[in-house]
Amino acid sequence: MKPFLIIARVGDRSLHSHWLKGGAPLFDIFLSYFGDETDKYREQATYYEQAKGGKWPEIARIVGENWAQISQYQAVWFPDDDLLINANDINRMFSFILAFDLSLAQPALTMNSYFSHSGLLQQKNTLLRLTNFVEVMAPVFSCQTLAKLKHTFIQSPSGWGLDNLWPNLLEPDARIAVIDAVAVVHTRPLGGELYKRNPELHPENDVLKLAELYLQLDINRRSFKNKFRVFAQLRYYFSKSSLTAFVKGKQQRIFSKKRSGKLTKYGAADGN
Repeated sequence: MKPFLIIARVGDRSLHSHWLKGGAPLFDIFLSYFGDETDKYREQATYYEQAKGGKWPEIARIVGENWAQISQYQAVWFPDDDLLINANDINRMFSFILAFDLSLAQPALTMNSYFSHSGLLQQKNTLLRLTNFVEVMAPVFSCQTLAKLKHTFIQSPSGWGLDNLWPNLLEPDARIAVIDAVAVVHTRPLGGELYKRNPELHPENDVLKLAELYLQLDINRRSFKNKFRVFAQLRYYFSKSSLTAFVKGKQQRIFSKKRSGKLTKYGAADGN
């Protein structure tokens, strides 16, 4: 048993094979395949299953059914299957979780990635940023944090809203970070035909239901208190002012969006 674990829902176009190359993995991998080919990817997995369903409801089931085993790991990563990264960088990501005693984190996104939140794009000359937000695309949980938050995974079928909920359920001094020293490429555009053809399934509905479930918390992404903030960068800049952190986060979002807009997105040039 290795010290870290990846749990991933993967399809026929999954990029997870890259995660196992470029170094000796310090992590085990649980692949939950939702395609139709029998035993596809089984030989690449420490743990394996085939199951239909959405990412977060199925992850909730996996974690619940296997908690005795999963709880033995020091940290667990839940990446989407369209993220491009190698084993060496994943090892480094997990090392940052331990070195900085992070509760919840994610690798940064490369500048040529498809993205929803420009604040999560990789910053130059930065190891990590302590923030108030990580995205459901690629969250890493310490085992202690996973124990506190795993009950939420089933509460939003699409995962939307969970990324704003999680920081509100942790202690004020919990360390949440974007790890700029390690970046992943998000290789595919966001969204899909499922929600266009079935408006009633749109993730916005999950956000509303989650807000109703946690009426005592303000988890609205548009609320000022939930705007992206950078509380510390590297080990030299610290800000205890929420307003200063907000301004710094906004600057990074704007500049990152401009820089990213000048780059061709991954695979766009060859039509992928």
